Amino acid sequence: MCKRSDYKNKWFSVLGDSVSTFEGYSIPEDAAYYDVTHKLSSGVLTVRDTWWGQVIGHFGGELLVNNSFSGSTVCRHPLYEIESYACSDSRTASLGREGISPDVIMVYMGTNDWGCGTAVFDDGQLDSALDRSTLFFSAYRLMLQKLKANYPNAEIWCFTLPISRCSLSADFSFPYRYRGRHISEYCEAIRICAEACGCRVVDLNRVAEPYDTLDGFHPTAEGMRTIADAVINAMSENGK
Repeated sequence: MCKRSDYKNKWFSVLGDSVSTFEGYSIPEDAAYYDVTHKLSSGVLTVRDTWWGQVIGHFGGELLVNNSFSGSTVCRHPLYEIESYACSDSRTASLGREGISPDVIMVYMGTNDWGCGTAVFDDGQLDSALDRSTLFFSAYRLMLQKLKANYPNAEIWCFTLPISRCSLSADFSFPYRYRGRHISEYCEAIRICAEACGCRVVDLNRVAEPYDTLDGFHPTAEGMRTIADAVINAMSENGK
């Protein structure tokens, strides 16, 4: 079991999508979902209210880089004009700062791939490496391989996709299947890739309670606490 002190004063970096953004803390700033308007509506008012702020604060660590980009996917998309996808060279090499490398990297990616209905495994029709970066399994594995190469001493935690609820909508029903793809496909791919690449897993899909959201995806302050608690428990039980 990992002791809380094991992460004290360690550098934490985050690779994520809109759920992990926060105005003034995530890169680039203009891709932050949690801006003034959404901070007020969600109750996520300060960095201490974010899931990652709570995790880092609990362990006594320090934020190094929050490389979270609203709307971003793990996979390359043919219409993207910039390398916002997480398996890109730029994002996988942007988790350090001023010569400092992260001790811990938390990867919370995949929700937008699921939302796009991205194919998870190779159906045998794709040949080139570029094509394979459009498949979730291959792109996720490529992302982890690049992170390991860039930050060989970092402890990497991969998060599966959690189930949500929406207290603001009595009619909300969680869409386990989106655009023909079940969320479990992506979670299983994350588990397999993490194990193959020597990374650790926070299995939010299996261990976390449904987290509260504004719209089915973006956490409220209560939802952030739910995610943070699950991450803290996982890292405490299965860490160093």
